[in-house]
Amino acid sequence: MVRGADGPRPGPPRASAGAMASPGAALRSTAAALLDLVYPPRCAACGEPAEGGPFCELCAEAIEAVGPACPRCGEPGPATAPCGACLASPPAFLSVAAGGLYGGPLADAVQALKYGGRPAVARPLGRWLQAQVALPRGAAVTWVPLARRRRLQRGYDQAALLAGHLARAARGRLLRGALRRTRETPTQVGRSRAARARNVAGAFAASHAVAGLDLWLVDDVVTTGATADAAARALLDAGARTVRVVALARAE
Repeated sequence: MVRGADGPRPGPPRASAGAMASPGAALRSTAAALLDLVYPPRCAACGEPAEGGPFCELCAEAIEAVGPACPRCGEPGPATAPCGACLASPPAFLSVAAGGLYGGPLADAVQALKYGGRPAVARPLGRWLQAQVALPRGAAVTWVPLARRRRLQRGYDQAALLAGHLARAARGRLLRGALRRTRETPTQVGRSRAARARNVAGAFAASHAVAGLDLWLVDDVVTTGATADAAARALLDAGARTVRVVALARAE
């Protein structure tokens, strides 16, 4: 209050603690704005100018939603009951949520992130993924780690980058070091469902720091779910309470 001749008068309103941006947040926001000015955002799929997201307008419209799917593994199809594969051998994870079906612009974006030397697209893709799957605030997030040899060749782990930006967009916790590979595994591309499962069986180990946690496990693409299943089993063996999978894309 400010005291004047006629008695107390209200002083200028004070900004609440919640309305005041932290210096770190303000610095990051300024840096992002400067980067956008110097390097205008480009579509993660086609490279054309993009505003307000990772995709230009044409590519965003061409991304196909997953639609009806198995409630357990996310395989497209009737959503009233788990698919035959999940009934025969239930995966360790509870569900799979994906930004869209693998194909078209979304496949191009995944390829750019994984093989195109464009790790920067992980940031807008992480925000976009959060808008599609809506992780709960405070979610505990980890990722399927890339094999060491491929990480060294690529220079980064695309799932780790994606998980970090997704966790930030969800205001969640990123659990670094929660999961690791115990051995190198050949690529899963081109393998059958059974061969994929054999290839990654026992290939992961988890930290006991995950004990009691409900986890969100991030990967770029889910195809048969074999890799996610092996990773989720390791997390559950380490004491995690539940594991749900989140991916940029779900292959049909």
